[in-house]
Amino acid sequence: MDCIGESILVTGGAGFVGSCLVKTLAEQAGKCRITVLDNLYNGHLEYLPDLPCISLQKVDLRSNEDVLKVVRNARPDTVFHLAALHFVPYCNAHPSETLQVNVVGTQNLLEALCQYPPSRLVIVSSMAVYPINDNANSEDDPYESIDIYGLSKIVNEMQLKMFSSKVTTQCAAVRLSNVYGPNETNPHVIPEILSQIKQGSDTIALGNVKPKRDYIYVPDVAEALIALAQRNRHSYRVYNVGYGQEYSVNKVLAYLSDITGRRLTASVAAERVRKTDRMHLLADVQRIRTEIGWSPRVSLLQGLHELWESMKS
Repeated sequence: MDCIGESILVTGGAGFVGSCLVKTLAEQAGKCRITVLDNLYNGHLEYLPDLPCISLQKVDLRSNEDVLKVVRNARPDTVFHLAALHFVPYCNAHPSETLQVNVVGTQNLLEALCQYPPSRLVIVSSMAVYPINDNANSEDDPYESIDIYGLSKIVNEMQLKMFSSKVTTQCAAVRLSNVYGPNETNPHVIPEILSQIKQGSDTIALGNVKPKRDYIYVPDVAEALIALAQRNRHSYRVYNVGYGQEYSVNKVLAYLSDITGRRLTASVAAERVRKTDRMHLLADVQRIRTEIGWSPRVSLLQGLHELWESMKS
């Protein structure tokens, strides 16, 4: 692993993607110190490896004084910013809280980092910044959010671009597609299906089952974030991170039927159907392949199989 410094800060590091990233960093980054900033609202302490190189700072991003203190003490060479509210139904029901956490919290972090600039900064954004589109979305496509979460991520990217003009930090904004895997902290579609299967149901209560999504396994995401910290040479650059192929919920059910040996069917529950939904959300991942040399390793079928085995055990 290329050196990304002796001190690494991960915000949201006790959450779903963050904890997988911290674990991967601890395995690959040698003698680095990893500081996790997390208020444990969605994160869980037990998701973090019990290693002396990892320290947890229970801090809310909305407290600028506490955030500055963590940054001052850690003096990170590399920062991964993942802390956010991102479950879309919750965000839509709590728009003010979402903007406070995602936008004000990010601004507090960036202001602290202006005082102690790291060499590398990777901020997690989302494919939710793209307009409704039947084709693959590329990084040069225009912004157009359909929900409050996507709006907050558009603002985050603009905040990062402004920050990059003030410092020499190499900054990357990472638009993630639909991430799945162990330790999911929100009831997205794949963990919801698996939860109902584990409870013994073969008829799965779901919302829309026809929309197609680009699903990517969480260890692949961790590898992508690390690769961007290592190899991005731009003062500011946006990258899509996805598998580059889309699947309907019905296809996910078909795969899980094969994996579990059960005949699974979907039952559309009206209360689960979103008033606005996209039929397609697919990432064009050519930029990160060519510029960074990263490609996903785990197919949806393989990832679902590994996830089901981990849930059984």
